[in-house]
Amino acid sequence: MRPPRYPLEPLAEVRKRALHVATESLSGAAKKRDAAARARQAAEGARHEHERAAAQVRDAERRALERGELRVGDLSLEATWDLRIQSERARLHASVERAKAAETEATHARSQAQARAQICRSEADVVEKDRARWEGARKKSAEAREEEAVSDGWRPKR
Repeated sequence: MRPPRYPLEPLAEVRKRALHVATESLSGAAKKRDAAARARQAAEGARHEHERAAAQVRDAERRALERGELRVGDLSLEATWDLRIQSERARLHASVERAKAAETEATHARSQAQARAQICRSEADVVEKDRARWEGARKKSAEAREEEAVSDGWRPKR
């Protein structure tokens, strides 16, 4: 005789598949969040490098001015250069802000995926605990039937 089948097996399979999908989604969200963090760090690094390079040029120009090596035309070029540096600084600042926003969005998506995975894990655990109780009750019932059969088979002689 074939052993009885767990009555909630289809539900257990659905919950297992949902957990698998949620886990894969969480993995993808974590990878996207890590990529967004690296992009933010790269943007901040580019901004800091730009600021460092601009400060070096500005210091060199100031020292040249103090030594009297610059002419009036050089000073007008410096004003133009300052405008270009401000424009680049604004562009880099906007890039950093976009990267921060993307990282925040990716972090939020990862949190949602993590919550969904936890819910799916809980739902799958509920079914597995029910299966364990069902199998325990089935084994207990089988043992009781076996004991009864053994006791019926053995009768003391009178």
